[in-house]
Amino acid sequence: MLPLKLRLLKRMDRVVGSWLCRHVRPRRRDHPGQPTGTRPAWVGHPIPGGQIERILVIRPGGIGDAVLTFPMLHALREHFTRATIDVLGEARNVGVYRINNLVRRVYRYDRHPLAWAHTWRQLVRERYQLVIDTEQYHYLTAVVANTLRPDYFCGFDTLGRGRLQTHRVRYMETSYEVYSFLNLASAIIGRRLDFDPDQPFLEVDQRWRDWAAQVLNNRTQRPLAVIVPGASTPHKYWPPLRYAQVAGWLVDRGYYVLILGGKDTLAAARVIAAHHGADTVLNLAGQTSLGQTAALVERARLYLSSDTGALHIAYGVGTPTVHMFGSGIMEKWAPRGRRYVVVSKDLPCSPCTRYGYTPPCPYGVACMEAIQVEDVLAAIEEVLSR
Repeated sequence: MLPLKLRLLKRMDRVVGSWLCRHVRPRRRDHPGQPTGTRPAWVGHPIPGGQIERILVIRPGGIGDAVLTFPMLHALREHFTRATIDVLGEARNVGVYRINNLVRRVYRYDRHPLAWAHTWRQLVRERYQLVIDTEQYHYLTAVVANTLRPDYFCGFDTLGRGRLQTHRVRYMETSYEVYSFLNLASAIIGRRLDFDPDQPFLEVDQRWRDWAAQVLNNRTQRPLAVIVPGASTPHKYWPPLRYAQVAGWLVDRGYYVLILGGKDTLAAARVIAAHHGADTVLNLAGQTSLGQTAALVERARLYLSSDTGALHIAYGVGTPTVHMFGSGIMEKWAPRGRRYVVVSKDLPCSPCTRYGYTPPCPYGVACMEAIQVEDVLAAIEEVLSR
């Protein structure tokens, strides 16, 4: 469940944000026409690379969303070579942008009102020339971007927010999120941008790599496998005893198993660790930052989890990844390429998550319960054989 602060923000977004989005005056007058039909994917005039010096990217949401903005950030960096890139995020995801130094500064919007007022004043003083709102279905991000009076404002044209934007991008829930975010950069740069799904796109800062090397120093000579048994919602839960069986199978085949994750993984991690000795399984759940997690996962030969933010970190750093998928939209969230294998039962009720909301499950989360240990082991063998 989301923290109370975020739940209140979501409610305010629905009530206040929707009204403001309909009634505030756009700060720019050179708005292009609204996208119609199935094409174009974006509308807006290309911005010359030397014209922009300060860029703000707005990214609410969780860890996975933030990770998948990095191909877009790289494209912006290559085009706007003189520009600094800052991010406005929230407590859940700001650590993603500290995995490396691509972003100069990270602000948070989910702070108490006095702190947010100070942050907003800082944003205004920066006088950002380009603001990119990567949010899909909330209003307030568009309203905030508009109040900053950028020369150019790019975002998804959902929920009528396009009236505030100079560069509007069509959003589809059936498109992989990397491609959706890249479309934002394409609208600004003026050409379709490529993405190689077999190439890592999330660099890990050397300080995190040095830390990971020190933590693992002399612990084992075995290849490393990472398991993240967390589930931020019941719809992503896979039984800890099944993870323990997979861990045992990996240990029998010469792997050293590392358990990672946030607070939602603690109970499951204890169950897994209790079934194995410290010489074969190391439990670091709840003890690592996102930068440290990325560095450890980067050293692994295999990563396993359900639909969690760390999954996207593993895929981003180039680690072969197995992912158990239930309620979510695979076209939107499942990674691409040869380094990734999904385990899903494709039940008639799946996917049930729509527009960021997952309803209560009347079937006992059958989509996850139906995934057996044998299914996961077959997926592991498949991805390791590629």
